[in-house]
Amino acid sequence: MKRIKGVFYFMSILILCTNTNCSRMHHDDSMYFNGKIQNIEDGIKDARNLQLKSLPLNGANYGWIAAYDSLMFFMNPKLPNQFFNVFNIDTGEELGTFCNKGSGPEEAASVGPIFQLFKEGNELKTLLFAPNEERLLIWNITQSLEQGKTVMDRIIPYVWRDKNKGACYNEMFLQDSNTLLTKVSAFPISDDDATLPFFQKRTLDTNKSLKDYQSYKQTIKNKELPLMPECFFNSNNTFKPDGTKIVQAMIRLPQLNIVDVQTGEVVGYRLNYGLDFSVFKGKKQLRNFYGLVQADDNYIYALYWGKVQWGDINTIYVFDWSGNLIDKLKVDHYISSIWLDMVRNRFYIIESKTDDVFYYDLDELNKEWESR
Repeated sequence: MKRIKGVFYFMSILILCTNTNCSRMHHDDSMYFNGKIQNIEDGIKDARNLQLKSLPLNGANYGWIAAYDSLMFFMNPKLPNQFFNVFNIDTGEELGTFCNKGSGPEEAASVGPIFQLFKEGNELKTLLFAPNEERLLIWNITQSLEQGKTVMDRIIPYVWRDKNKGACYNEMFLQDSNTLLTKVSAFPISDDDATLPFFQKRTLDTNKSLKDYQSYKQTIKNKELPLMPECFFNSNNTFKPDGTKIVQAMIRLPQLNIVDVQTGEVVGYRLNYGLDFSVFKGKKQLRNFYGLVQADDNYIYALYWGKVQWGDINTIYVFDWSGNLIDKLKVDHYISSIWLDMVRNRFYIIESKTDDVFYYDLDELNKEWESR
């Protein structure tokens, strides 16, 4: 009888602890996150090994990469007078350097990288942000290549700080000709507090706020943790090409947040590794999970690390837009930059140790994923 009572007591304590832990986890999530969280089972044991193909380029390719069909762009800090050089993917030829550095009418002290390439009519264009000059620039790439000089279609005055919330804009995406989606970065208020990052819909011509998209409710406050408050919610972000959704690949949790631009709903899809928003409490070593992220209308490609300190990354986790883990891809080179070109349906990477360019055609993988 005593043994039965002992077993009953033990089970009661176990159930109580389990329920308390579940309540704590739910409490932590609901305290900090502004939507539902779905746990995703990681049922893929081994990553699929991919053999990348080399892409020889004849020139000084270096920096942040972008590609569209036969064109490859580098936001190249080694260029003395321009921000970008452009290559022909098929021939390897360097086609020129563009977007002038300086203080002239169509120049800038700095610009943000390319986040989106789009066509108007038959002309390829991109949106660039010049924060020092507080301007948005519509770079006409087609005309620039034809004329051999930088051609800007529009230069739009754009104050880069939200006067009410005090943070700067970056990671911009044109949803349509006059609607801009942008990330508003976090910034420190004090040593112990910071604003929260969020996304915003704005007008392009009048620079007016239309809607905010808040994934988080409050910042972290833990003086014992060697991490600035604004850094915990850092994420790598990209937009669904049709402009209907945004994905945040969180750095400090194994979680993708998908924001519905129309409804404002945000859902977190978290790999079920037993981690939640309590990870920053106490004296803990935080792990780093997701690096750069790219997406097409079907899939999200997120560089995955999952360790305490950043190092060489060569693994890509593939999700669909419902948050399901579709595949794990392991490539035979370490990645410093990645870009997904939807015209040729391939991803490109920059090798972190050599700056060489490699690519992989995704057609066969896409067919396999779609047939499941």
